[in-house]
This record gives sequence, C-alpha cells and structure tokens, in this order.
Amino acid sequence: MSDLDKLAADLAAEGDAAIKLTYDAVRDQAQQLQRTWRANARRTARRHGKHYPSSITNEQIPSTSAAIWEVGPEIGKKQGSMGVGFEYGSSNQPPHWDGTNAAVQQEPKLHQALKDILKDLL
Repeated sequence: MSDLDKLAADLAAEGDAAIKLTYDAVRDQAQQLQRTWRANARRTARRHGKHYPSSITNEQIPSTSAAIWEVGPEIGKKQGSMGVGFEYGSSNQPPHWDGTNAAVQQEPKLHQALKDILKDLL
C-alpha cells in the first residue's frame, strides 16, 4: 500500500468517525433541548396547560447528508396544538418563550460539542 493509499484510507476512517460523532452530538443536544423545553413549560404552563409539556418531543428527520432533529410540541399529542399560543402568546395569555429560552440556552452547548469533535479529529 502506497503512502497515498494509506492517507486516503486514514481520511475515510476519520470521515466515518466524524459522521458518527456528529450524529451522536446532534441527537444528544436535541434530547437535552427537549428536556429543557419541557422543564420550562412545566414552570409556565400552569393548570390550563398541564398536558402541554408532555407534547414536546424530538424526532429525527430522515436525511442522507445531515443529522437533523425536530424538537417541539407534537400536534397529535394532547395540547400539542397549543404550542404557538404558549410560545408566542395569544389574546388570552402573554408569551411564555419556553422553547426560545431552551434553544438560546442549548445553542452554545451544541456549538461546543461540534467544536470538540473537530478538535479531536484534527
């Protein structure tokens, strides 16, 4: 095996490792975002939204080129359709910003996790 063949094999192996590590990091951060959003919603939803926190889910969006997760209220779950009203407010209540606050809190953690992966691969 030539040096060039060895380098190509090493780069391919690193690429496979990067894909696995990135997938795991995005999945873990999506799960943490869900937990934080639910915790925020439990504090703000009160009696009228007692089922709303349980409607907040995370699911992977199928993709062959990226690790994508969707986090938020699931419309098919009890009070999941009330997510817009809870998050942004309505004529009956002020905005709660549960998801926004969770995302603002989680975003730097995701960035750091991805930076750590890149640093470890280099």
